[in-house]
Amino acid sequence: MKRTFLFFVAAATVSCTNNAPKEALVASNIFIEQKVSDFVAKHPEWTSGDNVNAEITDKFQHEVKRWSNEQDFLKEMPLQLKSIRDTTLSGQDFKLGTFAGYNDNTRPSGSILNYIQVNIDGVLPPDIAKQVKIDGKYTLDAMLYKQGSRKDVKLINVADFKGYDLGRYVFSIVKVNPIAAK
Repeated sequence: MKRTFLFFVAAATVSCTNNAPKEALVASNIFIEQKVSDFVAKHPEWTSGDNVNAEITDKFQHEVKRWSNEQDFLKEMPLQLKSIRDTTLSGQDFKLGTFAGYNDNTRPSGSILNYIQVNIDGVLPPDIAKQVKIDGKYTLDAMLYKQGSRKDVKLINVADFKGYDLGRYVFSIVKVNPIAAK
């Protein structure tokens, strides 16, 4: 009788623990991170072993291009200003700031944000160009000016590292929001 009881307790314990997720998914208010997380969760076979499923990569490229058309594409996305250069656009002089995603060890462990790379060339009006500093960290309020190339969107798979390169886009910057240092 004791053995039967212990068997059922052990079976119940094993069945409960096998259903627990391996790593808790992190809900994010960052549009890009949430979209990539959702896509990866829907396609766990995308990178099984050393093989990358080309059909799913193609689907990912189409999805990222579609996401870039959404107004919230850059919503809450932390970016670091890498450089500023002078440019002329439609006969008017502007500064063009290059922003990129960056690694931050203080992010939650379930976050995939450190594995997402995106580059934004931001058309900076003169007043905003005066506010930003190289290596400064910001979120941007911006409007899509020129969509990136689908071929630039790819899965980065090097040794044990898997990351997501979402390509390069040109945005007209409306506002920069500095990220406070932690």
